[in-house]
Amino acid sequence: MKSNGFGRWRQKIIVHVDGRHSEEVARKLCATGPFKKQGKPERAYFEWTRLTTRRGDDEDVVFDLCMLLGNPPSQYDWHIDWNSSEF
Repeated sequence: MKSNGFGRWRQKIIVHVDGRHSEEVARKLCATGPFKKQGKPERAYFEWTRLTTRRGDDEDVVFDLCMLLGNPPSQYDWHIDWNSSEF
């Protein structure tokens, strides 16, 4: 995780969703689009970044994504790939 120099850390969160909703999720996450699509049924993978004041801040990550995408299981069927994320 990289520091922005002002006491905050930039988290890189990898989120995957049902591929049918990739355009709508991209708008909600302010992303240009998924960086990868794969699987049957297709999953769309996004890199979402946020700033935090503490490392390992996974609770706020989940809360913020719930506010943006809806509580699981939502219409987007979203999941966080914690192994690929930096938090």
